[in-house]
Amino acid sequence: MSADTITIAREEVAALPGLPVPDLPPDVDLAEYALGDTVRPRRHMKRLDRLTRRAEAFMLHRTGVAMTTIAMQMDVHPKTVQRWIREEVQRIPEEEADAIRTLELARLDAILVPQMRLALAGDGFAVDRVLRIMDRRAKYLGLDNAKPGGFEQVGALLDRLVMGE
Repeated sequence: MSADTITIAREEVAALPGLPVPDLPPDVDLAEYALGDTVRPRRHMKRLDRLTRRAEAFMLHRTGVAMTTIAMQMDVHPKTVQRWIREEVQRIPEEEADAIRTLELARLDAILVPQMRLALAGDGFAVDRVLRIMDRRAKYLGLDNAKPGGFEQVGALLDRLVMGE
């Protein structure tokens, strides 16, 4: 590159004509007003709406409405409703969780009785239903999370009792 410098001519830009600035809505807090001509989005309103929808979905689920029905009613994917309900259950205090668990176990018992009759009569579909209900009960009661050594400890205790050790 040579020592000569290149100069670019600057053109003057005409001033923009005065644009009318809209008045702020009456509920806008000036502290929230962003630089420029737009108001910041109100995130707390969106969060409140989201929390309200989750609570509504959870209450519908507690009354026995299917997750697919809730999803169609709220215009979201069923997996979203499932996630909302799982998150809401995790926020429940332990006492209330016990009450909900008792309610759900009672519902499973009510479903199990007629299905068990059909399963014992040889209905293959009812056998599958009974197994799924039993699986759900085990999850509610935490039987799937039991330590595997529990049976061995019980066996050792029985051996000591029988052998008189």
